Amino acid sequence: MDLLRLTELSEKYSENSLTESEKTELFSAINADSDLKLQFEENILLFNNLQSLKVEKLSRKWFEEVENEKKNAKITDLNLRTRIMHYVAVAAVSIFAVAGTLYFSGWFSYRKHLQAYTQLGNNVTSLTNNQKSMWDAFFSPEKTEYTFTAGTGFAISSEGYIVTSFHIVKDFDSIIVVNNIDSLVRYHADLVYNNIESDVAILKISDSTFSSFGKIPYKFNNKNSELGEYVYTLGYSKRDVVFGEGSVSSFTGFNEDSSTIQVSIPSNPGNSGGPLLNTKGDIIGMLCAKNNEIDGATFAVRSDLLLSLVDSLNSKNKNEQIVLPKYNNISTLDRPKQIKKIKSLIFRVEAY
Repeated sequence: MDLLRLTELSEKYSENSLTESEKTELFSAINADSDLKLQFEENILLFNNLQSLKVEKLSRKWFEEVENEKKNAKITDLNLRTRIMHYVAVAAVSIFAVAGTLYFSGWFSYRKHLQAYTQLGNNVTSLTNNQKSMWDAFFSPEKTEYTFTAGTGFAISSEGYIVTSFHIVKDFDSIIVVNNIDSLVRYHADLVYNNIESDVAILKISDSTFSSFGKIPYKFNNKNSELGEYVYTLGYSKRDVVFGEGSVSSFTGFNEDSSTIQVSIPSNPGNSGGPLLNTKGDIIGMLCAKNNEIDGATFAVRSDLLLSLVDSLNSKNKNEQIVLPKYNNISTLDRPKQIKKIKSLIFRVEAY
């Protein structure tokens, strides 16, 4: 579990608003990792301090109101005034103490970092997260629009496996993958594997009408990319697939995260899960998030991590292995021809 997710769950824990699945996720993570548990305890302390800060502010406001009323009534009770001033002073000291603790602990800086990091799932209208919302979306005559979260995914094997970002599908029970490049293709898919810490999910098409993607023309490249290396992506930041290009700008991602790289590609909600390809058409990563404070600073999960997650799934599922493409059949093609070859394997992932 990464610190962003831990902070999110810590805040919900302090507010007593965790769902059962979130409780399981949180306690499984902190019971397995002593460092995470320590960070969780510090988070709870900070959130409790924040709550105390709110209480102190309310207390100070109440004392100020009492003082004002007293002035209006022209009452000269010296003892009462002294007592009120004492409590106000205590409240002020408490406020500064809490604020000082938060400042020196780096909390404000940490919160700023969290605000700078945005995952690229596209939350369309308000979110609902159950089967009923999908039923209403498609079959209710009273509905003029439907709600869902959307992103991008791409095929990794002929047997219907697709990789995408976990944050797109994590809170939903129905997943549909859509491709309308050549003709409308729309399949139901199941979540077969996820890694919360890496924000990666592997889906498999579950429709009986699906047979095969055919030959996948690209392959994964797990070698380190070079700074300045040209890269491009395809993603569903709109209903139609959108091309984006740039270069590798850092070997690490947000907060020096070594599991991701930074690329100078402008990105928008919906780009999460999009493939990152080099000039040869090799998959070198998957887009996942962006930095709000730096123009064009987008992050991508490294391909070697994606490969290790596929290996993890294969080790757990001996009866049905994901067979990744071994050959690249587009390396000699120019970019427009590469895109023409692969666009039918890039999907819009919708979660309801």
